[in-house]
Amino acid sequence: MDLNEQKAETEQVFREISQMETVPEAACINFQFVAEEDQADWDGFTEAAEALGYTVEWFDAEDEDEACVEITTAMGPLSLDILWAHEEKLTLMGAIYGFGADGWGFFSE
Repeated sequence: MDLNEQKAETEQVFREISQMETVPEAACINFQFVAEEDQADWDGFTEAAEALGYTVEWFDAEDEDEACVEITTAMGPLSLDILWAHEEKLTLMGAIYGFGADGWGFFSE
């Protein structure tokens, strides 16, 4: 895991999205994580994320997609800095439980 590389990629994708459409001022951000170890602790990662106030949902593997954990923030301000703060925290926490970051998105209600 190279956080500097991950941050640079997040910045690039966020800028590209911002150029193609208007980014909402407030949104829920969802992050996808995939198991990187056979012994990944799905329950532990879920409990740790929920203890921090995130909503967690599991998705089974379908077609070419891997099974993943999706972690979603509450509705709140959206900016690159806020997105990265959540992503960095969750990436480091996910590594403890055997998970790696696999993507993110956002939606406004």
